[in-house]
Amino acid sequence: MQIRLASITDLAPLSQLFDLYRQQLNQPADYSACHAFLNHRLVENDSMIFVCIKDDTMVGFTQLYPSFSSLLLSPVWYLEDVYVVPEYQQADVEALMYQKAEQLAQSTGVLLINHYEQQVATEQCTA
Repeated sequence: MQIRLASITDLAPLSQLFDLYRQQLNQPADYSACHAFLNHRLVENDSMIFVCIKDDTMVGFTQLYPSFSSLLLSPVWYLEDVYVVPEYQQADVEALMYQKAEQLAQSTGVLLINHYEQQVATEQCTA
């Protein structure tokens, strides 16, 4: 299993997974819009997308958006999107992609913020 940063050559299979990810979140299927959105992200280099490849097939991705924290006075990356095809959801693919993102963040001095962990923590505080 290989986890690496996505490139423009990954656009077609990544767009398919991104469309499935959005459908899982009750969004309508729209491959062409997903393709255009991801093409822009990759060309403009305004997000980081890690992909997981198993036997020459893309089985998952995670997308990070760079920003800055005024409170921490430092750059941060927000983990926004994570998707793993159902057949590989028990194979720790999500955890492996997160570890790869953490390694890159630590090596560049950036704080990685998991959007989903923050949301759960906020919901628990208000309950």
